[in-house]
Amino acid sequence: MYRAIIVDDETLIKKSITAIVQKEFSDFSIVGQAKDGVEALQLCKKHAPHLIITDIRMPKMNGLHFIEKVRETNQHVKFIIISGYDEFEYAQRALRNGVVDFLLKPIKPSQLVTTMKKVRALLIAEQSTSDQRTEWLYEVKSYAEMIAEHIWMLEEDKVDFILEDIHQSWMGQLENEEMRKRLYKDFLTYVDRELKMKAQHLSVLLLEGLEFPSNTQYIKDYIKKTIHDVMNVIKQTRNYGHHQNILTAVAYINEHFMKENISLQEVSGTVGMSPSYFSTEFKGEMGVSFKHYITSMRMQKAKDLLHNPIYKTYEVAHSVGYPDYPHFTKTFKKHAGMTPTQYRKRLGVN
Repeated sequence: MYRAIIVDDETLIKKSITAIVQKEFSDFSIVGQAKDGVEALQLCKKHAPHLIITDIRMPKMNGLHFIEKVRETNQHVKFIIISGYDEFEYAQRALRNGVVDFLLKPIKPSQLVTTMKKVRALLIAEQSTSDQRTEWLYEVKSYAEMIAEHIWMLEEDKVDFILEDIHQSWMGQLENEEMRKRLYKDFLTYVDRELKMKAQHLSVLLLEGLEFPSNTQYIKDYIKKTIHDVMNVIKQTRNYGHHQNILTAVAYINEHFMKENISLQEVSGTVGMSPSYFSTEFKGEMGVSFKHYITSMRMQKAKDLLHNPIYKTYEVAHSVGYPDYPHFTKTFKKHAGMTPTQYRKRLGVN
């Protein structure tokens, strides 16, 4: 439902407009009426309207000044101006402020209906763009979480594979070059955020002096080089004697993390280290605790399985080492910000 307010010092005009809108547009609701711009600003703060139908000549604050004040805090609201005067200069200034139309009193119902349809079309188009942007950002965030883990693990082949997959997907689906650049910048911002949680200095390296090539055909190579530079820094700052032991343990975890009873004692034993010493070294190398790493692996696997509608959510829980379904749901929500069922709904998986 789109929210609209009417601003005019003539009660009859407000009643007339309200009657037309209520009769012709079930998807618009008149949430407030004001007699001047000052009163209307308060309504805007309270209701955040999608549409404002306003007179130009009003007491306290004229319509154009009112529009400019609203624009300071809301760039998306649509305006229809009504006036009892054929004022060309006012009309020009209004149109420069993004006003949809300028209607003369007495208002003809057919003219208002036509203009309202134009407003509706604009609002629908903007909502579609906003929804698409949200979907893209969700995909960007998923890619970023995945690749950040491989960066931290120094898995160059997997990093390169994901980068190629991203590039092919975005080049194939998006013709707008500026949109592609924007997604790549969002992608690196999310990767930066993930790495920042592991090591503060790495995020500085990733985004410092970032300047994309003008042609998006070359962005993949640019990002690949930037990420590989970060991985080289990680290599240089790690103790490779212990690092190899931890990598061996991580390989074991990656193979067995879905076991319900995998333990610190079991994993540390595979590399001949005591549990307490292994726990300290593991966190030093991986940037997260042993328990956190196991949980992250399980949650990522759970996300992958939830994409497949053949699995029930309780089956997914069992598959990733959680025989207690409520515990799985609680852990998943803490990790993903939503329950497994909500996650599936967001994906459109029934």
